[in-house]
Amino acid sequence: MIKNETNKYHPMAMLHDYIHLLKTSVPLFFLFFVLKADSSTWLFIYGRYVLPAGVIFSALYIPLKWYSHTYEILPSSINVSSRLFTTSTRTIPYSKIQQVKRKTTWVHRLIGMTSLTLETSAKGREGSVTFDVLRPSEALLIEQRVQKEKPDPEFETFKEEAVEETSPGDTSPREEIERVEPEEPASPLGSRNTGEKTIHFKPTKVDILKASLVSLSFLAVVPLAGSWLSNAEDLHFENQVNGLFEHILSSVWTITGTLTFLAAAGVVVGIVRTYKKYGRFELASTAERILLTKGAWEQDYLSVEKENVQAVLIEQSLMKRLLGLASLKLVISGENEGEEEVTSLYPFLPVKRAYSLVRDMLPEYRVLKNMDKLPRQALYFRLFRPSWLWMVVTTGLYIFKPAPFHIDLPWWVFSSVLLVVIILSRIQGYLHTRFQMDDTFIQTQTGGFTKTLYLSKRSKVIEVEVSRDYFQQKSGLASLTLINRASPVRETTVEDVPAAFAKRLKVWYTCKGHKERAS
Repeated sequence: MIKNETNKYHPMAMLHDYIHLLKTSVPLFFLFFVLKADSSTWLFIYGRYVLPAGVIFSALYIPLKWYSHTYEILPSSINVSSRLFTTSTRTIPYSKIQQVKRKTTWVHRLIGMTSLTLETSAKGREGSVTFDVLRPSEALLIEQRVQKEKPDPEFETFKEEAVEETSPGDTSPREEIERVEPEEPASPLGSRNTGEKTIHFKPTKVDILKASLVSLSFLAVVPLAGSWLSNAEDLHFENQVNGLFEHILSSVWTITGTLTFLAAAGVVVGIVRTYKKYGRFELASTAERILLTKGAWEQDYLSVEKENVQAVLIEQSLMKRLLGLASLKLVISGENEGEEEVTSLYPFLPVKRAYSLVRDMLPEYRVLKNMDKLPRQALYFRLFRPSWLWMVVTTGLYIFKPAPFHIDLPWWVFSSVLLVVIILSRIQGYLHTRFQMDDTFIQTQTGGFTKTLYLSKRSKVIEVEVSRDYFQQKSGLASLTLINRASPVRETTVEDVPAAFAKRLKVWYTCKGHKERAS
């Protein structure tokens, strides 16, 4: 139970830090004292003294850190304090917290714990508060405080007892809730209610298999094999590696067998990598938040307020377009240091399912139909626009005349191929570009070989920029940029739209404040 008093971190936090120290130091010890034991380079000579000293210092610091760091859960804020050499206290109001993240690594599963991160809109290190080790029930209760929920005390007591009776490896927040409120299985493509939470999507085994093939994860076997061969050479196994290559290339059967083995290994590696990332995936929502859980062995959990969703993106690569799949992403405001401003929900959804998920999770959003195309003069304008990439590459080919992959062809052949690709991309971009808006929403679609649909509410657009160069002015065209609040800001640009639409857009956005006040 969390009370309004100062709490020390769980003692398992020290074990978590020691395991992390062991994970980082063992490879370094192996490098300095085994692989490079005979090296006379100054880095390795002094490193053999600095590394043990640093590990000893870190080992002694861990219990001091645990003893000096405390936190306090108050009705309206969280205080995090440190009293080691200097005393400092941070106060984070719940109203400033925009995202709640949980991560359960294999170390957390080993000790029956989880981690919790509270993200605010502040910049830099002050933008988040991380609890590296917490009981799953404690993390859930902190999240409920952040969401300004008042859980029933009897429910809290019952849930904590259930967690204590659970094995340390079973720390999934979803499973804890299901123990308290058992649910009937449901179709992965359907939605079902679990109290206040609605589960929108859970991938099946077929979905995982399809995702592993579409994501081309099986190609990871190539760099893995290259890394293994490189390490073998570093360990002075050059003769064995050369002998292996000679044996493989000795006959057609060995070549065929090797390629078959590598293909099968690639498929297996791709399935394992995809299952590791999207196993136990669950996309759900409540009335106010979107809840995302993914990961088979190391589980990530994200809770985002719907109010912080600035825009919706539905993206399709060339492979996904051929298979009728799409990636659903959300542009979210707030500070996500080290991360993209776009949060991917699930990257392998059927297109129609992606549209329906937008409607189910965000009832205030709707996908606009009958989008307008670019005028014909936009195609001519794009085709005759100079390509700086082609000019720079062509100049380099003319000067250096390279022969990539030992292909002996004239330089102008490569230049011509690049020019054809650029022209095809511009034609695809013209065909894909669409735009539409109504009193509330703005929706655009852009892309060449890939395609991205952007949807945002007028109230979420913080800036609109319309620009026209000399040739666009003569052609009656314009370029527009829509800016959403994110970290960094998200800019969506649509080029060569009719100038009349750009004027309508400026009027539409200028009237934003007036119409919002009227509503």
